[in-house]
Amino acid sequence: MKKLLLSAGLLVASFSAAATTVDISLWSQENSPNYNRTASWNVGSGNNAVQSSNSNGTLVSDFVETGDFSFFGTMTATMASFNDNDIMGIVFGWQDNQNHYRLGWEQGGFNDAGSGASGMWLVEEVAGVSTILFQTEQFWADLVEYNFIVGRSGNDISFSLDGVSQTFTNTSFMSGRVGFYTESQTANFSGLTSVPQAPDNLGKVPAPAPLALLGLALGLLAIRRKA
Repeated sequence: MKKLLLSAGLLVASFSAAATTVDISLWSQENSPNYNRTASWNVGSGNNAVQSSNSNGTLVSDFVETGDFSFFGTMTATMASFNDNDIMGIVFGWQDNQNHYRLGWEQGGFNDAGSGASGMWLVEEVAGVSTILFQTEQFWADLVEYNFIVGRSGNDISFSLDGVSQTFTNTSFMSGRVGFYTESQTANFSGLTSVPQAPDNLGKVPAPAPLALLGLALGLLAIRRKA
């Protein structure tokens, strides 16, 4: 039993050691994918950020993902002094606002200005030209925390959000920064984590991946105490 408990502890430790430190205070505020405007993010330290100005802009990481990776966390559409229904989303493979992938989501407000996609979409932006890789008429609800995950495995990129999981063979951006964006929408992004592992190695649901290992360790500890 001691050996089993030690193994679980090593799994938790190895996952934590592999994760890239997310310190939002080091991230850069840049123009949004579709507009040459920069939002005013409420940026502190740690792995949470708030967009409360109902504006357009992107916040991107200080680190570059190369090869296999997974970037995950939660995003929540919030309300300012009025109801809103516009765009919040994730970017990855980010070179600049003219070259990247973006996973966008709206509630029936603005469509993606570059491609015209609506609902939930994944768009590839190359030299300012938008190509829709995926879209579905699925919309977010106010004040709901949604788990997301985006990543790469070899030549494939993928995402998982609100029960939708998609994978595409695409090598346009084999490295780049990660981050998130809003267009005329207030939103919170929290629990942000990046690991150098393909999404398939973490499972389809992002948040429980490290927590499952911790739960395993705690469960083994409980068994040991009963023994």
